[in-house]
Parts: sequence; C-alpha cells; structure tokens
Amino acid sequence: MNETFRNGEIAGCAAEASVVAASQAFSALDLLPDLICVVGVDGFYEHFNRAWRRNADVFTAGFESECWADNVHVEDRALVRHELEVALSTGRPCNLDMRLIAASGVERWYLLRAHPELDERGQVRFWLYILTDIQDRKISRLNLSRRIKLQTEMLNISQDCIKILTVDGRLQHMNRAGCLALNVDEDSGFGMEWLPLLPDEVHAEGEKALREAQEGRHARFPGLSCMPGESVRCWDNMLTPCPNEQGDVEAILCVSRDVTAQREGERRVELLLHELNHRSKNMLAVVLALIRRSVPDPKADFVKVLEQRLVSISRSQDLLVAGELIGVTVRDLVLSQTAVAGDMLEERIIVKGDPSLRLRVGAAEMVGLAMHELTTNAIKYGALSNDLGTVNICWNVQEMPEGSFFRLIWEESGGPEVKLPERRGFGTAVIGRNPFASQGGSLQHVFEPSGVLWELKLPVESGLASAN
Repeated sequence: MNETFRNGEIAGCAAEASVVAASQAFSALDLLPDLICVVGVDGFYEHFNRAWRRNADVFTAGFESECWADNVHVEDRALVRHELEVALSTGRPCNLDMRLIAASGVERWYLLRAHPELDERGQVRFWLYILTDIQDRKISRLNLSRRIKLQTEMLNISQDCIKILTVDGRLQHMNRAGCLALNVDEDSGFGMEWLPLLPDEVHAEGEKALREAQEGRHARFPGLSCMPGESVRCWDNMLTPCPNEQGDVEAILCVSRDVTAQREGERRVELLLHELNHRSKNMLAVVLALIRRSVPDPKADFVKVLEQRLVSISRSQDLLVAGELIGVTVRDLVLSQTAVAGDMLEERIIVKGDPSLRLRVGAAEMVGLAMHELTTNAIKYGALSNDLGTVNICWNVQEMPEGSFFRLIWEESGGPEVKLPERRGFGTAVIGRNPFASQGGSLQHVFEPSGVLWELKLPVESGLASAN
C-alpha cells in the first residue's frame, strides 16, 4: 500500500510539474507582439496571451474565447473554418490570410497560423493559433496586384504587339495581340527565344535591330507574319532599350504595329502617282507637238528653249514621284537639272552638300527650274561657254540668330565677263523669282565681273522636308 501511495505521489508531482512548466511556457507567449492562443487537442482554449487579451476590447464580445472566429470577415469565415478543421484532423500546420472585423466595423488583415506542438512521440500536445497583423503589407500587395492587373489589361487592350525581351533576346512577357500574331500560348510562361518566332525573311534585320538595342540604341525594322489561312501581314517593329540606374540595358521593349493597311495604301498611292506622272508627261509631249505644228519654223531657237524647259519640268516631276511627293534630295535635283551640260557636269560643275537634305515639293519645283535656267545661261554666256570656266554648287543648313536656314549657292568663275542683261526675259524671271519671301526666304542674283552668283536662303521649316 505504501508503494502505491508513493507511485501516486510521484505521478501527482509530475503532473503538477508539467502544469507549472506549461504555465511558464504560456507566460513566455505574453512577451510576443502577435496575438496567440493555446488550444488543446480536445478543442479547449487553454490560454490567450497578453497581446490577444489587449485586443479583446477592439472586437466583439467573445473574442477571448472559442468564439473569436465570429469576428472573421464573412467572406473569409468558411475558408478559415475549413483550413482549421483540416489542420486539426491531419496534424499539419496551416497558414492563410484573413480579415477580422472590429466592433467599429473596420476590417483589418491578419495572417493566421495554426501550429501543432508535438511531444517526444510525435503526438500533438496542443495547438498555437497565431494572428499577425499584416494590414500594411497586405494592402501594398493588393495595390500592387491591382496595378499589375490594370497594366496587363491595358497591354491586352492594345492592338499593337507589345513584348518585353531579356537582353539576350528571350521573351519575358507578351500581350494578347502579340501572342495571337506569333501563335504563342498566353499561358506558356514565355522564356523562349524571340527571333525564331519571326519569319526567316526578317531574321537578319531582326538580329541587327536586337544587337543595336543591346548596345543601348533605339532600333527599327520591318517585319512580316503569315498565319495559316490568312494573308501576309506587314509589321513595323521598334526596339527600345530599358536601362537600369547604372545605365546598363536590363530589358528591351519591342512594340510591333500592324501596318498592312498602310503599306497597301502606299502601294496604291505609288501606282496612282506613276500613272499621273505618265499622263502628265504625255500631256507635255502633246503640248510640245502642238507648239511645233503651230509655229512657222519648228527648228527655231525659241522652240528648242521651250522644249528644254518642258524637259526640266518633267525631270523634276520624275524626282518628286520617285520621292512619293514628300520631297526630293537637293543632290538628285541639282544633278538632274544640270545634266544638259553633258560631260562638263563631272569636270567643270562641282557639286557639294549634304546628300540627305530633301526639298519640299514647292521648293523643289522652283529650284529645279532655276537650276535649269542657270545651267543653260552658263553654257551660252557664262562660265561653261569657254574651256576654263567652272560652276560651284553647294548647299548646307546654317544656324542664324533668326533661326535655321537652308542655303543653296550657284557661283560661276573663270568664264567671260558677264553683265546684267538689258532685257529681262523668261529665264531671268525664273532665276530671280522668290516665292518664299513672305516666309522669310531671300534670293540674290548678282552679275559679278567674275561670273554669276545666285544664292537662295530659305527657313528650314519652309524649304526642307522632314528627314522621316
């Protein structure tokens, strides 16, 4: 009997020690900022730490009991109960975000963690329910998700194909239009190389553009695509490097725009322009034929002069049509109108200037006629009428206090002495005509003893076509 008493005494002491140890452990939970409660395996709530108790007044009655879950947002309540039931039945922990509703009606986000405390045999001794306030972090994440969703929707609304490439040319992301154009699944996760998705015909230009973007330069190239059952589509691809704070390229933005309708329109306009040019030249030929049949002597000098002037107009028109009526380069215009000089064009007519400068339509017509008349006069009376004279033709863009100006200069030297003609004929009128005076343009036509000097100065915006 004494032995039995001793065993009971030992068991009682052990239980008391266990309770004391548990009480001390639970007291340690009071030092933590999270809301923590201890739940036994039988579902009895054994302890609520200080943080939990302090918040009891914030929520409705019963928060400091097994009814705390009544404060869970109604939209989250079913999920919370389900996750806790699964955790309690399986002995596995669970984590989920949820909202608690305060007595004032204000909701706040918390992270709920149900964590089992196991004994030495791996059996659950009790559960810790831990509530961590994640309001700021959750709101930031929700706002970020909304922004990402909005940006994705904006990209998907666009009819342009928008792609984000890695520096080595792999797809990081692509909007819906891009996926349809390149036949890529929206849910593929991307990661594939971009160039192999393009037709073989544009690989070389695409690779060149990618290299330029990798080096930090904007690049552009035309593209093609042909989906099964569809006609060929034309694309304008623009690659823009995206640098980081150090200036190194870390991504490349590629925007591809469907320009099929535009290209078709351009093709039709080109056909119409060539047809119009053809008919206009036929009309000039008819006019010339009528002149020859209407004058007593078709071989008269004035008929030849008139024929040359009509040819000058025709040449300018050819150049304008070739430039699709957006302008003609100064160099092409000068060479076409001085071609009547024959071999002297290379030997005694010196042409110098930026070959990329392009004249607007109105300026090209005026300059073309003037160049023709100047060349004709130089051959008859000026620097090209002997064996030694030369003509210097140069042009540039000059910055002046009143703005940027295009300057074109014709200067003769080495020819016979020239003087102002006594009679002002048609040619002189054409050479001295300045239709741009109202726009700030100026024209100088001087008969120096050493030779003719002709200088045209036009505001860039009035005389030059855009480089694009």
